Amino acid sequence: MLKQIGANTYVLRGGSNIGFIVCDGSAVVIDAGLDKDAARRAAKAAAELDARIKAIIITHAHADHFGGAEALKKRTGAPVYASSFEAVVIENPVLEPLWLFGGALPIRSLTNKFTLGKPCRVDVRIEGDELSVEGIKLKVVRLPGHSPEQIGIGFEDTLFCADAFFPIETLEKHGIPYCTDLDAALATLDAFVKGCFPYAHFIPGHGEPLEDPVPVAQANKGRLEQIRDVVYGILAIPSREHAILANTALLLNMRFRDVVHYYLCRTTVYAVLASLEKQGLVEVITDEDGVKWRRRIQGPSLHQ
Repeated sequence: MLKQIGANTYVLRGGSNIGFIVCDGSAVVIDAGLDKDAARRAAKAAAELDARIKAIIITHAHADHFGGAEALKKRTGAPVYASSFEAVVIENPVLEPLWLFGGALPIRSLTNKFTLGKPCRVDVRIEGDELSVEGIKLKVVRLPGHSPEQIGIGFEDTLFCADAFFPIETLEKHGIPYCTDLDAALATLDAFVKGCFPYAHFIPGHGEPLEDPVPVAQANKGRLEQIRDVVYGILAIPSREHAILANTALLLNMRFRDVVHYYLCRTTVYAVLASLEKQGLVEVITDEDGVKWRRRIQGPSLHQ
């Protein structure tokens, strides 16, 4: 369903939201959805707005946001924009399941359309903090954490904020939100909590548009901090990575729904371990059976 948000901003609601900025018959699309069906819906929405799609901006390289980009590009001839790191994955989407599976050729369960999007050539690498498309002046807002170079797009009073945060019901359903860099994610969420983004409307990648993102951002920040505290607590006893993940799920009272969910959650736990190690709170050691993580015998405390 297409919904107007600001004077010239719209959102096509779906499993992954698709944003529209429309000025003088030209449209900039923010994310392209999961597949060719999402691309068809986006093209139809542009027609309803009596606008021609002049650019497709991908906020981050997860299949549910760029999987429809190639189909939409073929339909419209519009160039695709993305930040440099995310562009590499959009053009080489096997990288997403590859790193979920530890860098090895991914198993079949990790090569469905939700984790392996259709490749699409990125025409423009976004480098700065401003962007102009057909005279439409856009702000590029850096929102790393969920993905390394995730961006948001600001226009007039609306910020398309990608997957910087998830609806509270999604947090409750999935338990462990996907995160590649814990410290960056917490900093991004803290910026929303502190009101650093001067916009009246916030359109996330999932869920309903918001006028006040603070409660949802606080909930996301609190959940990531909770996961960090749980992992640190587990490491009072030296533990192997699978045990850390299993015990984290147990203490959060959640279960892994399927193979993909397991590997997504594992990435977040790895991000927590990397953050704790960077702070000097934990260390990884080897023994005859592999590696274990443990708290450092002498080091700072978690909430020092």
